[in-house]
Amino acid sequence: MNVVMIMAGGVGNRFGSNIPKQYIRLNGKPIIDYVIENVQKSKSTDKILIVIDKKYIKYSHILSNNSFDFAENGNERYESIKNGFNYIKAHYNCNKILIADAVAPFIYPELIDDYFSKLDDYDAVITSQKITGALGNYYYDPLDREDFYITQSPEAFKFDLIYENFNPNFKSQELAWQLPKETKKYLNFNFKNNLKITYNFELEYAEYLIKYLQLKKSNGFLNVHDKNFFVTEGISNYLLRIYPEETDKWLNKLYLYYKELTNKYGDFKQVIANQSSRYGSVLLIQDNNENEFIIKVIPEFLHRYESERDSYKVLSNKFLCKLLDYDNSNNSIILKKLRNATPAFFEDNINLTNFFSRVFTNTTLYTNALKDKAFINFYNNLKEKLTNKDKIKYLSSEITYCLGKAVDFFNNYFSNSKLYIIHGDLRKDNILKDDNDYYAIDPIGYIAPIEFETSRFIIDDITSNNLFNMNDRLDLLLNYFSKWFNKKNILIATYIFTAFITYNSTFENVDMSQTKDYIKLMDIIEREIEE
Repeated sequence: MNVVMIMAGGVGNRFGSNIPKQYIRLNGKPIIDYVIENVQKSKSTDKILIVIDKKYIKYSHILSNNSFDFAENGNERYESIKNGFNYIKAHYNCNKILIADAVAPFIYPELIDDYFSKLDDYDAVITSQKITGALGNYYYDPLDREDFYITQSPEAFKFDLIYENFNPNFKSQELAWQLPKETKKYLNFNFKNNLKITYNFELEYAEYLIKYLQLKKSNGFLNVHDKNFFVTEGISNYLLRIYPEETDKWLNKLYLYYKELTNKYGDFKQVIANQSSRYGSVLLIQDNNENEFIIKVIPEFLHRYESERDSYKVLSNKFLCKLLDYDNSNNSIILKKLRNATPAFFEDNINLTNFFSRVFTNTTLYTNALKDKAFINFYNNLKEKLTNKDKIKYLSSEITYCLGKAVDFFNNYFSNSKLYIIHGDLRKDNILKDDNDYYAIDPIGYIAPIEFETSRFIIDDITSNNLFNMNDRLDLLLNYFSKWFNKKNILIATYIFTAFITYNSTFENVDMSQTKDYIKLMDIIEREIEE
């Protein structure tokens, strides 16, 4: 059996992030997801074991939505390796092992297959790099750089040999040096693009390298020959599943719009489609003058374009990503590219507090002057969902009850409240970092009381962090947002908003797990309101 063990337990102190660097987003996707995806594509891999601190699993889409074998990480790398080795020994009949690093995203399937193949003739395969600069030491002794080389992950071994010789107290970080000297080692100097993300500034290098390799691998990626270029993972899983005929027609129109753009501006130097976007096509464009921007094209049958466009126009650029232009004939919005584009997380309290302060101090009161805009009245939409309760796909009685309570709560607590134009979807994935500041993307544009602007973040944080107790996490977030609003109002607004999106979830999600989490959260909130 061939096992790939992915080391994902590091905390990344040198990187300077509040979450481990393997969960930082690289071109919109956690670094670790690149590693896992490429390991999964390997033809020679029989099992994948991930050595990890499980409390961070929810930061990765792949880890959250797939079943993997996990071993607990240790305080140091060798302790983590020991835990992984012991798990493999206890659970698998392993002949060969390859050890990959969760922060080295450029590993590729053919390399993994090659390393496993080489273990037929060698005891160890080590990724190595030549030293190209001068080599010195603190004693100023002359050294010949040809006598030395740099070792990196991945590295592969005959499992029983490395297991029997492994010493967790060994001084060198290079595992192969623990093997007897007579063992046969193959040094691979041909993996040139093996960038490991250690420091923050390396993210930008990695972003450009990822894009370059995507273009190179696709052999003409920029030559968009048909509509299939725009069929991303998100569009496949949502639009094509729920609106197959409408989406197919829209994809044809999208392709013609892209050709229209290239006829007007010339072929773009680089075009990358965001794979996760569900409600339209999000394209990262780099033109021939090295300018970078985002084009988001929204299908007309979703009826989201006008409200999103008007939200960008009306809401303050102090907290929204900058709107550069829009095209009503093609339902497209053109936005400034955010340099870092890593999603928000609650533990980043200083920057997150600064963001929400900008949101709440730059509010837009709903007035008669805005009645010609395409904003969505939240309360009317909520009542409409209750009226259409017979269309709920599953858990109908539970959701109908919650919608009824939500309408009652709104009437009792918010019927006389001032109404504002709110973003309406401030989940962590819609709050992205641009250098040190957060900015919001993908506004919905609800007309609602301002307290409702806190709700989506609270709901998303609680339901996506299942390692935390729901009650405790709710109290933590209520206390956090109470610096701006009345705590009970936030609690009630969160119940109402949860009922609102629970109805939507029965259409948008194939399984019921998230819907059940929403119902559980509303049950907790209802009991707390009644106390």
